[in-house]
Amino acid sequence: MNPQKRKKYLVLASSLVLVFFLFFLYSSRKGKLFFSAPQIIVSSGTVAFGDSLFAILVEKNISPDESQNVIQTFSSVFNPRRCQPGDSYKILKSTGNDFISLEYEDGSLNIYKVKKDISGDYVANREEINLEKKLVGLKGEIKTSLYEAIIEQGGNAELAMKFADIFAWQIDFLTETRAGDTYEFVWEKYENENKKINFDGNILVGRYQGKESSVHTALLYEDEKGNSDYYNLKGESLRKEFLRAPLNYRRISSYFSYRRFHPILRYLRPHLAIDYAAPEGTPVASIGDGIVTFCGWESGYGRLVIVRHNNVYSSYYGHLSRYGRGIKTGVKVKQGQVIGYVGATGLATGPHLDFRMKKYGQFVNFLKIKLPSVKLIRKEEIAKFEEMKKEKLTQLARIASKGE
Repeated sequence: MNPQKRKKYLVLASSLVLVFFLFFLYSSRKGKLFFSAPQIIVSSGTVAFGDSLFAILVEKNISPDESQNVIQTFSSVFNPRRCQPGDSYKILKSTGNDFISLEYEDGSLNIYKVKKDISGDYVANREEINLEKKLVGLKGEIKTSLYEAIIEQGGNAELAMKFADIFAWQIDFLTETRAGDTYEFVWEKYENENKKINFDGNILVGRYQGKESSVHTALLYEDEKGNSDYYNLKGESLRKEFLRAPLNYRRISSYFSYRRFHPILRYLRPHLAIDYAAPEGTPVASIGDGIVTFCGWESGYGRLVIVRHNNVYSSYYGHLSRYGRGIKTGVKVKQGQVIGYVGATGLATGPHLDFRMKKYGQFVNFLKIKLPSVKLIRKEEIAKFEEMKKEKLTQLARIASKGE
């Protein structure tokens, strides 16, 4: 070949090699070589009724064998049988349907994870979700009911029930609330960074000022043994020996009286009870700890349960439609335990609870009994309690007054 042409071809070939090299270098830096890197596919959702985690993995095109390996590893931190509808998951896999990782949340404060490491082994771990705690306050005025007043100010049903439960031994919110009564309280609120988790904690301090029930203040105090309870400003436990009412009722249809016209017998006779009108089947709870001394049929009472609380007090629950689970003569019951259900057995014109209280063997008007406290702050902890009281009342004045 002519040397001149040979030189020309060499220059051309070198140029082509240089162009190819530069193209190769450019493509490599851009990550756009002749074939693209595998992409990560993210699949997230919630568990539906009837789903299993294995079925979800297979549905996402993870092979049955690999899905089984994932489940086996996952079970070391969470029981797959406890997966419930509404639990959330996030699955990462490659375009080739190779498993990369799984994140699972069951509504607790934990995230359960499984991932495949570079050696192909599956590794599981549990991580706690970091939550921020802040104090929130709410205040308002009663128009119709405590529940509606709290909802109206942006609260929720759980908060309304918590507040009512705290004062359950001092106030009967179904009979003693009046328009114009006021409430205020401060509680703990927890949430994570993206506010996906958001829930209410304990009410720390609360106050209810009523026309019928005067002023009541509650302070949450944890003693040196780690036991928490609510106390009034004097350091007396709000938890009384008896509940203010044995059920949630619509109204009192008949009060304690020594002269009452009986609607069935049609003559005046003492009515040494309080009749709580409520729908048939409404749960009836024991007002305090005690022992069932009678469970059976008793003439005009119909189905009746009697609970002896101590050497002084016994309570009677009549006209029941049926008894609570396990309730029979001789069993011990706890305060708030369901002992029966509202009915109209015996001499009753409609479903209601005939409730009576005996003190030293004589029937007394339960609505006028001053209920004794269960416990007081120990002398050794009074200083600590006073310090806590000052702090919480300051919180109530600062936060609840602003409605923050």
